[in-house]
Amino acid sequence: MFAAYKGIVVLTLALFLAALLQAEGLRKQAEIQPSGFQRDVALRVTKPLVSFSRALHLTTPRHELQVAIGRENEDRIDTQVHLNLPPPATTPPMRTHKPKPHEPAKPVKPLFTSAHPLRVWVAGDSLAQVPGDALERIGGAIDVVGVESRLSTGLARTDLYNWFTRIQQAPRQLNPDVVVFSFGADDAHDYMGGAHVGPFGSPSWVAEYRRRVDGVTRELNAAGIRVVWLGLPIPDGPGFKKSFPVVNAILEGVAHSHAKDATYVDTWHRLDDFHGRYAQYLRIHGKLTQIRASDGVHYTQAGGDLVAAQVVAQLRAWYRLKS
Repeated sequence: MFAAYKGIVVLTLALFLAALLQAEGLRKQAEIQPSGFQRDVALRVTKPLVSFSRALHLTTPRHELQVAIGRENEDRIDTQVHLNLPPPATTPPMRTHKPKPHEPAKPVKPLFTSAHPLRVWVAGDSLAQVPGDALERIGGAIDVVGVESRLSTGLARTDLYNWFTRIQQAPRQLNPDVVVFSFGADDAHDYMGGAHVGPFGSPSWVAEYRRRVDGVTRELNAAGIRVVWLGLPIPDGPGFKKSFPVVNAILEGVAHSHAKDATYVDTWHRLDDFHGRYAQYLRIHGKLTQIRASDGVHYTQAGGDLVAAQVVAQLRAWYRLKS
């Protein structure tokens, strides 16, 4: 009887100590829950827990571990959408119709080689990883300066991870010429951090998401960085087939409006079959090859290679790439 009681006491103390060590993580999990009774209770419980843990400096080990693995701001709750947009032109320039004696010469595309490679940063949700790895394997005139893939994140839920903050930091840290983004797979939420919007797909939701995609594009273009938006691939199953086209339409529209320095890669039609349906396998060089993971959303290595090849084809519209 005493031994059982002692075991319960030890287990309770161990759980309490674990809660103190993970207090800030628990607090963030409470913050990002949907509004309701459970969230209110979680906030009331974790608030004093965080204060007590900080007073005893029990948050230090967690912070030091996060710094060591490059995720020092993991517990920070940052919902602000950081967009330093250049002022849009209020009045379009007047076009003259004077005849031109000669057609202007086409601008010469910048040349990149293995000695002077094009610097590319790949970032986004879990769908960014495999195409990013594929671009790394290409090498030569393309130098992938980083592949940052964060599961279940996007441009909507800034409370989970604030990509806008990261996008402001990356140009200074990585100095990319081109950014390849893969966002949207995890953005089909009625709630959008830092803004009050209607249900997913509603006019207010679409307008806010477009504002974010457009803002990111404008900001990077203003810094001299071109942007490649990867569309979402055709998924297996009905759920994503409703949400992915909504996001793809926004990405494609924004890229089209900034066609000089932004482009859209249509992965949906690149990876479907001849009948426009989801395909787990495609023939590549005559061989039936698995291109999609078993979850019906993510890419296999071969699928990532197909997406990367499309990215390179788009880059060649801007640059001369010589291995």
